[in-house]
Amino acid sequence: MKIHCIALTKNEEDVVGYCLTEAAKWADFIYVYDGQSTDGTWEIVKSLSSEKIIPWKQDGKVFKEGLRAEVFDAFRNLATEGDWWLQLNVDEFHFSNIRSVLSNMSGTTDFVWGVPIEYYLTPEDAQTIDFALPIEATLSQLRYYRVDWSEPRCFRYRKRLVWNGDWAWPLHAGITAKPRIFFKHYPYRSPRQIQTRLDVRRDNRARGFEGWLHASQDSWKEKLEQRERCHFDDGSGNYIINENVLPRHLEPAMLRLAKWTMHKSGIWP
Repeated sequence: MKIHCIALTKNEEDVVGYCLTEAAKWADFIYVYDGQSTDGTWEIVKSLSSEKIIPWKQDGKVFKEGLRAEVFDAFRNLATEGDWWLQLNVDEFHFSNIRSVLSNMSGTTDFVWGVPIEYYLTPEDAQTIDFALPIEATLSQLRYYRVDWSEPRCFRYRKRLVWNGDWAWPLHAGITAKPRIFFKHYPYRSPRQIQTRLDVRRDNRARGFEGWLHASQDSWKEKLEQRERCHFDDGSGNYIINENVLPRHLEPAMLRLAKWTMHKSGIWP
């Protein structure tokens, strides 16, 4: 089993190198698609080029989730049945057991959701953290988090899969697995980075992308989060997760049965 990661990035020079280096410890291939960064991101990616980290191309087209389909089509020849394809954002850090988790997924399920442990920059952090330190040191000082979201993250490869660029995921990717993968997400790392993040997203929205409503603010200060609205990471690895606020990731039983029937019969890939 191999793990193929698709990484889309733009103007994330502060974290891209650290993310790719860490991901290369468990991923077999990381294909990087850069949205014409102007801050040195692409140069960092190219400097890390290896058998695992593959700088694919730059393209400044308007963002959409289906851009990952281009990467999939370009590199699917390297995949074999049973490999996993994973969406990797370069501000995310997966736990070291991800390979074991995917290896032990039931053979009847092929679509896996992820749960981000999302860290926030607080007003106190903005005043006390030295953002000139290496990114590893900065991230270790971001201790306030929430877990209030879940979304699809990876699928098991099958040769008959079709992924159209208008879709966020391949058509009939498979039955959703009950286990989910957990990862740390750092979308708010410093005042400068948050401002860049907002600017990039507003630009894409102005050019036609309809998502990222959560990034419509003009100033980084509007994205600071109050500590009392978060949980504190005490370093124990025990995170507070309220399943009641997370989106339901499993299909109803009848729909799962219908999917199983369609896949088993070969009508769907």
